[in-house]
Amino acid sequence: MIQLAYFSSVSVHLSPIDNERILMTSRENNRQRGITGMLLFDRRNYLQLLEGVTDPVLSLFAVIKQDCRHAGVVKILQQPIVDRDFPDCAMEFRDLSPVGRDYPAGFGEFLEEHFDLGTLQPTGAAQLFGLFKKRSDTVAWSSG
Repeated sequence: MIQLAYFSSVSVHLSPIDNERILMTSRENNRQRGITGMLLFDRRNYLQLLEGVTDPVLSLFAVIKQDCRHAGVVKILQQPIVDRDFPDCAMEFRDLSPVGRDYPAGFGEFLEEHFDLGTLQPTGAAQLFGLFKKRSDTVAWSSG
C-alpha cells in the first residue's frame, strides 16, 4: 500500500452544489477502488492524500492529472505504508477557506500562521494530515 499526496489549483469555478456532487461521486468511486484519504480545499487549491493499494492509487492520480478541473497538479508525497491514516474515510473533506473554516477548535492558529497550500512541502503536508488524523482518532466528525 501507498500514500500519495498532491497539490493542485482550481481551474474552473464550481458551486457548492457542484462540489458536493463531485464529493459524493468520488467517495463512491474510492470505495469501489479501496482508496481512502482526505481532501483539503481553500477555494483556490486542493491538497489531497490518497491511500490504498499501489495500482489503484496511481491510476486514480493519473485520472486526476488529466481532469480539467485541476491545474498545476504536483505530487508532493508518495510513500509506502503498512496502515492507513484514514481507514474509514473514502474521502474525508475539510474546507479550510476563510469562508468555510471547517476545522476543529485549536487548529486555527496553526493553519493561519503556517499553512499555504501553494507552498506546502512534503513534511508540512504529512504534518497537516497528521493533525487531522489525530483529531479524527479522538473526535467523531461527519465525513465520507
